[in-house]
Amino acid sequence: MSVNSIYKLLDKLEMMILKGAPIPFSPFVMVNHEKIIDILDKVRASIPGEIQEAHSILRKSEEIQIESQRRAEMFLKEAKNEAERILSESELLKAVQSEADRVREEVIAEAESIRAKAQNEAEQVKNSVLAEAVKIREGADVYAERVLSTLDNNLAEMHSIVKNGQQHLERTKAESMETLAAEKGEKEQSKEQKQLSYKIKK
Repeated sequence: MSVNSIYKLLDKLEMMILKGAPIPFSPFVMVNHEKIIDILDKVRASIPGEIQEAHSILRKSEEIQIESQRRAEMFLKEAKNEAERILSESELLKAVQSEADRVREEVIAEAESIRAKAQNEAEQVKNSVLAEAVKIREGADVYAERVLSTLDNNLAEMHSIVKNGQQHLERTKAESMETLAAEKGEKEQSKEQKQLSYKIKK
């Protein structure tokens, strides 16, 4: 997965939070935590892909080095064959041998220069990709931690609201029971008074 895909997932995560259902009388919103966790898992799962990309680049650089070495060896072999041919046909054996050695050294030096340059470029690419991957992962972890912290605060606030509602219902229920009991007591007392008054009249 590319870096752009990771940013798209993070943008999607942000939109889910922004579009969450608002909680009345509070600055918080309700979101589907399962979807958020799923997105975070996808972000984390995508990060090793950057490492794979770095590995692919390194493999290509190694192939370049091998090809450069192959070509250098081919040049060296051709130069050697040509030198041997010249030596076999020329009376200037020493001069030709010297020239062959010079060509050989130049080819070896060029091959070493190509190899060193390719290795240096590969190392730079590797460091750059790894640094970018670490940066993306750290950013994703920080963002995820901030989102989860916000969700935790929202859940705590919702729990507090529910708890207050339960306590209010309990108080209302207790008050209703007390009122009913008082009314029942008053009715029974009134009934007893009426019965007593009836007996006195008799």
